[in-house]
Amino acid sequence: MKRTIITLLIVLMAISAFAAQRSAKKAMLFSALLPGAGEIYVQDYTKGSIFLSVEAAIIFSYFRLQLERTWAIDSYKEFAFVKADVAKDNEDWYYQLIQDWESSERYNQSIYRDARNYYLIYKNDPQGYQDYLEKYLIPEENQWDWETNTNWQKFRSMRHDKQNFEIYQNFAIAAMILNRLVSVVDVTTNMKHHKRLLSGLSVEPDFAKNGVQIRYEYRF
Repeated sequence: MKRTIITLLIVLMAISAFAAQRSAKKAMLFSALLPGAGEIYVQDYTKGSIFLSVEAAIIFSYFRLQLERTWAIDSYKEFAFVKADVAKDNEDWYYQLIQDWESSERYNQSIYRDARNYYLIYKNDPQGYQDYLEKYLIPEENQWDWETNTNWQKFRSMRHDKQNFEIYQNFAIAAMILNRLVSVVDVTTNMKHHKRLLSGLSVEPDFAKNGVQIRYEYRF
């Protein structure tokens, strides 16, 4: 029995000393780098495993969404190639253009109209008119025509899917940041509470009675 008490006292002293050496700054840094790492550092394994599980789920979701986005891009490029004879190596601004306009002919008509109204009628600037047309008109090799409204709307829907995946990826990034903030706040609170619990614990030798004195004070 006496050995058990002495062993328990030694363990309590070791825990007290070990806890006192823990750094709140380190715990916060660990949680900021990887949610749950700070909790594991302060031996709160339950919360640590929860934060780590949430982080793993978010990371998995992010890369899954990235894969879905890639598939969506490949799909609408293939669709545009088949239905509107659009090359697959165009940049995103061009796909945005063919999403907004049913055909290059209608788009070019709007460019002619805007250039005429502004540069010829309003400013009387023929050179500006020509420069504007040269800059914004779609050349013949890049023209497109969806032919039917169904094809056009289908492409627009596929583009919206890709844009939605990008939005969801941004949400996943925001969730990663939030998970880190919550973990940092949690581990900071835990450290303060843990230190308050142990601040009243003292173990001192009692030479008069050949033993030790344990004192504990907790203030609410």
